[in-house]
Amino acid sequence: MTEIARPSQTGLRSVWQWRPLASLTPAAVADILRRAAMGDAHDFLLAADDIREKDLHYHAVLQTRTLSAAGLPVDIQPWDDSAPAKRAAELVQDALRESDLYHLITHLMDAVAKGYAVAEIVWETSGSTWYPRAILPREAHWFTWDRDTGRLLRLVDGSAEGGEIPPYRMIVHAPPVAAGIPLLGGVARSALWAWVFKSYAMRDWARFVELFGQPIRVGKYHQGASPDDVAVLRRAAFELGSDAAAVIPQEMALELIESGSKSASADLYHRLIDYLDRQVSKAVLGQTMTTDDGASLAQARVHAEVRADILRADARAIAATLMRDLVAPIVRLNLGEGAPLPILALRVDEPEDMAALADQVVKLSQAGMPIPQAWVRERFGIPEAQPGEAVLDPARSGHISHDPAPSAQAATRDVAVATPDVAPHGPACGCGSPAAHAAGTAAAPLSAAALDLPERHADRLEEATATAWAAIMDRIKALVDEADSLPALRDALLAAYADLPQDTLAEVMAMAFAAADLAGRLAAQADSEG
Repeated sequence: MTEIARPSQTGLRSVWQWRPLASLTPAAVADILRRAAMGDAHDFLLAADDIREKDLHYHAVLQTRTLSAAGLPVDIQPWDDSAPAKRAAELVQDALRESDLYHLITHLMDAVAKGYAVAEIVWETSGSTWYPRAILPREAHWFTWDRDTGRLLRLVDGSAEGGEIPPYRMIVHAPPVAAGIPLLGGVARSALWAWVFKSYAMRDWARFVELFGQPIRVGKYHQGASPDDVAVLRRAAFELGSDAAAVIPQEMALELIESGSKSASADLYHRLIDYLDRQVSKAVLGQTMTTDDGASLAQARVHAEVRADILRADARAIAATLMRDLVAPIVRLNLGEGAPLPILALRVDEPEDMAALADQVVKLSQAGMPIPQAWVRERFGIPEAQPGEAVLDPARSGHISHDPAPSAQAATRDVAVATPDVAPHGPACGCGSPAAHAAGTAAAPLSAAALDLPERHADRLEEATATAWAAIMDRIKALVDEADSLPALRDALLAAYADLPQDTLAEVMAMAFAAADLAGRLAAQADSEG
């Protein structure tokens, strides 16, 4: 019930740390990583924080991965439907109701960089119930690992092995980022190398800008100039760089000489830094296109799926840690060793194409499959209409109606799709005119095959224009094959736009618009008569 890893201003666990890492060299990085591999990780853990502060790209990608996991909803469900399982789940839910799991998960995700992260549980009792009074983030360098296995966490207390930690006191997150002991699994081990070379490139780039950002200033004085005259010219040359103005005697000359081929040299620094940033993105996020420019939509989707895979892995790892070090202690301390543990999960909701789902529901319903309305309402989040409540009228394309007329709906929905085939002699559909069809079906019962008139129009139009679109796409594909660069392809597309085979497509679309107009007129007439 008391803190065992409490920080102090002058003790071994101080929140104020001197970081002698102002300028890392390759030799220093190699020494830091070598000592960390041998169990002395103090400087490595400080260096991991240091480069996260200095390298903006590394900080950004780590923050992206951290907040993606921390923002996931936490779900706690009983192990099964038995009364003990439900009681255990309710106990955990009540015990964690006041806990800030978002900040806890944010802290535990620091293990991605360092290999492990630790939080301390401070317990309290209310009657006979044990619950976490506080869950406190602790610095990773306040802890060490046992020398035998490298997997048993111990508290830094000045001894060689470190102090033993009582059970149920620490939440230790060590995700399986890499095989081996937790201390060697953090991505900061790789990011340190990227940062040290990036820092050299940025330093040299800054010097390059300072030297070549302005032209070289050359002062010329005559042979008989005195030392005072030379000093005046020297001062004028230096002042010209900052003040853009100088005063010199008439007999002297001051010239500005531009350095050639600067852009090629500057581009080397940019390309090196960009390359290192991409490698860091791959190490942390598994891909680059969600942080850098993408090449294509298909490739971007692949990269997004890679990032989603990492998010699901992080969610499973965090959930396993919380189950082991937080949920299990709550249940064991209150209900005993035999109580069933509830299931804690970080829910990763997969994005769903609602338009595709709606299309599938319509097609399956037309095929005769019985689909419960309650399921459809739940998936689309549509509440059930109350008696007398204004609803959308499908017969009038979204018109709000309090009492839709059945006869108008029947007349409208039974209109045949009048989109014609491409033929020189007019429509090839045996539907007849919409007016004649309406006269024969004004009182007809609702047709199951005509429940989605706009969708049928769209399907018919897609079928009728397939040949025309194929001709256009063949021409575009030929332009793509002939182009040797993106600018050339752009110019070729703009030049060929007026010559694309559009006549057949225009004819079909004109007939489709006419059919849609007639269907709309019929719907309006039936609605007014109803």
